[in-house]
Amino acid sequence: MACPGAISLGPAGILPAVRMRSRSEVIACTLDPTFTDGLEQELDVRSTASLHEHPGIDDEGLHRLLLLLLAESEGGGTYGRLYAEALIQALATRFLFAARAERLPEAPRISALPQRILRRVLDRMRADLHLDLDLETLAAESGYSRAHFLRMFRTATGTTPHRYLLELRLEYARRRLKSTSASLTDIALDSGFSSHSHFTSLFREKFGMTPSFYRRIG
Repeated sequence: MACPGAISLGPAGILPAVRMRSRSEVIACTLDPTFTDGLEQELDVRSTASLHEHPGIDDEGLHRLLLLLLAESEGGGTYGRLYAEALIQALATRFLFAARAERLPEAPRISALPQRILRRVLDRMRADLHLDLDLETLAAESGYSRAHFLRMFRTATGTTPHRYLLELRLEYARRRLKSTSASLTDIALDSGFSSHSHFTSLFREKFGMTPSFYRRIG
């Protein structure tokens, strides 16, 4: 039996019967072969080994990614589609190597997005920051695959697309708190946040105070 926290790989279909020695929680995760095949075509280093049934993969990084994705799903997509898709990309990539008992390759040297393309992507973010932007849309704006776009964007900006978009939203909301009398809920939604509470939590984390207090002292 696999130890707690281990991840087992099996074929698609009915989960095999397992007898637990104590009360346990199991997370069932499925990956669409079409998605993983497409992802592998985007990788700089591809595996030549085949996937096969594996009773227990002990990979702490893979375990943490799965828990983060589960939390985002159970929270109703609190952090948005871009965040969830980045987690899925990372989880699937790591899984493809772990399931074949292969070490993750050393990260190759990645070129930054060319400045003109980066400006185009950032302009799209600013124009549509109130929308639930996804990775496919931003990657298409750049002209690169999703995997390459993620790596090249991070090299160019030092952060992920999700984090960069979050900073744009917080700065936009901060300016609106000073320049309009709109309600905090309206400002949160106009800035692309899923709820007033989500906006308040992230605003406090960024600026050290709640939006309402920031407005009062302004």
